[in-house]
Amino acid sequence: MKEIITLLLLLLSSAAYSQETYSGSIVDKNSKEIIPFINIGVVGKNIGTVSNNKGGFQIELNEKYDNDTLKFSSIGYKTLIFKVSKFKNIILNNPIIQLEEEITELQEVVVSSRKLKEKILGNKTTSKKISAGFTSNNLGNEVGIKIKIKKSPTYIEDFNFCIVRNEYDSIKLRLNFYDFKNGLPNKNILKDNIIIVSQIKDGILNIDLRDYDIIVYEDFFVSLEWIENLGDEFGLTFSAGFLGSPIIFRSTSQDYWQKKGAVSIGFNVTTKY
Repeated sequence: MKEIITLLLLLLSSAAYSQETYSGSIVDKNSKEIIPFINIGVVGKNIGTVSNNKGGFQIELNEKYDNDTLKFSSIGYKTLIFKVSKFKNIILNNPIIQLEEEITELQEVVVSSRKLKEKILGNKTTSKKISAGFTSNNLGNEVGIKIKIKKSPTYIEDFNFCIVRNEYDSIKLRLNFYDFKNGLPNKNILKDNIIIVSQIKDGILNIDLRDYDIIVYEDFFVSLEWIENLGDEFGLTFSAGFLGSPIIFRSTSQDYWQKKGAVSIGFNVTTKY
């Protein structure tokens, strides 16, 4: 009898909140052109997604989040924030979300006559004995490490990582760079999206970043983000080691950042300073 009562209580508890899927698309407010790979999520609640390459998205929103904040963010656009309950009403009446372009000032480039030093910063491991990767295949799942610079300003030349296992025909990831606040990643410092597409099954990937003019003035965070749905099975890992900066991750778009154990993932950048 106790077991039956317990089961009924569990069923009643799960039915207490209805969960519905909300769909829409995202466009530029002025040009009306689609905007791909937008981060969408309930702030700090592990409920999030990323719009696809045609700007479309789907997100499941339980009633219990109605008083929480839903956030849309992307490089180059102003962040859009809704109360979840208000967003539900808006999206049912008009499934098109419009983002306004953000005008940013260009960084001042300091030209120096001195010869710059080149240095690889971060975790340079390529060992296949230890591996790590994304915590799930949720869209917006992101993983990376802190990079400590030697001198300011530092110019980022390329990004390198080693794939241990890739069971997909092709992978599509976003490379991100953030500054820090209170010891955790804060604001994305890039001016353009950097999308990595590869069919490599194992080995080193070198991403040339010289055309992006990335300049950092203090320690920063570099990460890879899962932005394409490849099914429920998960089969992508990177070289890792016990030495270096600990892994920092978030489960999906707009979730809070967390630090993970003593393992460091094999991400590094070639820099000049």
